[in-house]
Amino acid sequence: MKETSNNSAKNATKKVKDKSAKKGWDTSSKIIFAVVAIVVAAIIVFFVARGKKDVIVDRYGQTHIVVTDFWGNFVQDEYGNLYEKVTDDAGNKVTKGYIFPDKLYNKKGNKVENAFIKLKIGKDWTDFSTNNYIAVQHNGDCSSKGTLCEVKISYNIMSDSNTLYAKEKGIVRAYVERIPDYASDLKEYETEIFGLKARAISYAVKSDTSEGVKYYFLVEKGLAAFEIRVHTENSCFTEAEIIKEIEKMYTLKDLGGTRPEVPVTEAPTEEIIDESVTGETTTLAADEKTSTSATSAK
Repeated sequence: MKETSNNSAKNATKKVKDKSAKKGWDTSSKIIFAVVAIVVAAIIVFFVARGKKDVIVDRYGQTHIVVTDFWGNFVQDEYGNLYEKVTDDAGNKVTKGYIFPDKLYNKKGNKVENAFIKLKIGKDWTDFSTNNYIAVQHNGDCSSKGTLCEVKISYNIMSDSNTLYAKEKGIVRAYVERIPDYASDLKEYETEIFGLKARAISYAVKSDTSEGVKYYFLVEKGLAAFEIRVHTENSCFTEAEIIKEIEKMYTLKDLGGTRPEVPVTEAPTEEIIDESVTGETTTLAADEKTSTSATSAK
């Protein structure tokens, strides 16, 4: 009789434990399911939002769907071109090259890029990019002195950097020699920016109302030579400070391309040279404005 009572007690205890375990498992399952649902929803929202970045609307209102990576960055070839998604004559989905516009903005308008440069506009700075430069201007409160500071960066693909530097140096020297009362203290030196060796030029400028310094930096990365021009009045930024600001806001792309070797100048003998043009190239107008997310950028 006693043994029967003990068995009944054990069975009752086991049922309670099983019920408790089942309840715990149900709770854990609900938590896991909820977490999975949240993650799935977040992924869906991410991809829906990212999809908007694929759309480029040109000045003529034509839409171009371009390829982006998982993080929404534009996929580019080694020469900086985009890949456009199109449908061919047979109805197949294919991609073709699409020349990167002069500049593209994100939806918020606080980021701008071209084929080789990205800019995240920093606090106290305003975008004033053009077709030739990815540029920012300080809002006018440089160290509370109410002065001006501008940064402009351009790139030259496969250009001879020695020629670029010599041209800039010649222009600056001529300016300093021609108007010594307004430009002086010319310096040529080397420094570092973006972790790259840079050739630099600086000189002082002044007017009736202000004094300042102009800087020129030339660096090379991948295919491109980058020319960085800075104008800072009344020393609102030192050189070290302005380089720090530039490195915080700008990114120089390196797309993996290499400059071609110097072409052979020997004349061909009896070879037939085919000079026919194959394929078509679409060139955007120089003043073309573009935007992402099918929204006006600025």
